Order: sequence, then structure tokens, then C-alpha cells
Amino acid sequence: MVPSDAEEPVVELESSYTFTTECFFMTHCTLSLGFRVLHERLVQLNRELHRVQELYRDASQQASGADTEPVQRLKDDMERSENSLPH
Repeated sequence: MVPSDAEEPVVELESSYTFTTECFFMTHCTLSLGFRVLHERLVQLNRELHRVQELYRDASQQASGADTEPVQRLKDDMERSENSLPH
């Protein structure tokens, strides 16, 4: 950044806005907050599902496809995670 010798113009904001403008920005803020929370939850569930799928794949390969108790438990966890994702 290069320092400026000239004074920066000061932008003055209005002290009040119209009802329509306030409604628009409040709606935008509300939708943004709601979307962000849901998106973070979806990303978290997707990561968890991917982790369980990887564990299941590794365990089933090591068990030579047999439905041993740990493999079955991972399969149940994976199905439970898939069912908790929004459709």
C-alpha cells in the first residue's frame, strides 16, 4: 500500500433506512446465517460418512468379505450416517 497525502473522502451513511431496505438486509442476514449452519452440518456429516466408508472398505478387505462383528458394526454406522443426511 502506498500512503496517500490527500485526504480520503469521508462516506457518510444515512442514520435511518426505509422499511423495505431494512427488511431486505435482515432477510439476507437471516438466510445467510441459516444456510451457513446447515452447510457446515452437511459438510461435517459428509466427512463422517466418508471416514466410516473408508474404515468399512478397509475392514471388509482385511476380513476377506466375511461379515464379522466389527465389519457389521461399521456397516450399521455407515447406513445410520447415510440416513441422517438430508434428502
